[in-house]
Order: sequence, then C-alpha cells, then structure tokens
Amino acid sequence: MSDEPAPRPMANMLAAANEGQISVQMSPEEFIYLDRDCETFKITIRTIQNLAKEIGEQSHWGLGEANDDLYSARAMVGRYKVKAMGAPDGNSVHLIMDQHFKIVEDIQNTYRSMRDRIMQADSEWAAAYNALSATLPERPPVGPTPGPHILPDGSTR
Repeated sequence: MSDEPAPRPMANMLAAANEGQISVQMSPEEFIYLDRDCETFKITIRTIQNLAKEIGEQSHWGLGEANDDLYSARAMVGRYKVKAMGAPDGNSVHLIMDQHFKIVEDIQNTYRSMRDRIMQADSEWAAAYNALSATLPERPPVGPTPGPHILPDGSTR
C-alpha cells in the first residue's frame, strides 16, 4: 500500500480550470449560489457520515442479536455495522460519502478557480460579485417536487 494520497476524483477538471482551459458564462449570483450549495451539500454529507458512525457503534439493535439461537440476527447486525463504517472492500456508507464529499469539494474548487480568473480579468464583474456576496440572501436547498407522481404508464394512480 502506498503512502501517497489517492488522486482527487476530479483532479483533471480542477487542473484545467487552474490553467484557464475551461470557460463558463455565469452571473456573479450563480457563482455565489453554486458555492453555497456545495457547502450545504458537504454539511449534509458529513451529517450522513455521522449517522453511519452512530449506526456502526450502536451496541443494541433489538433484532434478537443477543439470542444465541438467532444466528441470522447477529449476522445481520454485524453486516449493518460493517456497511455503515468499515467494509473491507470500501463499500460502506461512510467511505462512499467521503468520496462524494471529495467530488463536491473538487467541483466547488473548480468553480472557485474559474471565478477567481474572471475576477482578475473583469473588475466590473468582480465588484458585482463582491457586492452580491455580502448581500445576497440565503436560499433553501431545492427539494423533491411533491406529487402527483407520474407512473411509467402515464397515470398518477
């Protein structure tokens, strides 16, 4: 096993943004909300990881795991704990959420790099960004749209 850190999931995109090889056309408001949304997403991911940790450390589940005759209950609780925190194959909620966190962080850093390049090149845009950054109100995260849900046959029932 190597002591070198694993490469970032989107290292190529971040490098391209840092070198000015990516261009976007976004308003200052869109950059601000994108950055805030990434922060919200990262906080949500850490919350999920904390829940997975609690699940992995939970001592009593109430599924019959203390009953010696219920082998499957003990086995299932063991599997849930492993899947929560430390599956040897890396397929655990905590590790997968860590990968998602890194991806969101890379997306955020890519757009920050592009924003910084725009700010260096366009002082008017930079002034608008700085003014909005201090005054733009928070917006709630977008959630799922409530029903009626359309089924594959086109109906709502």
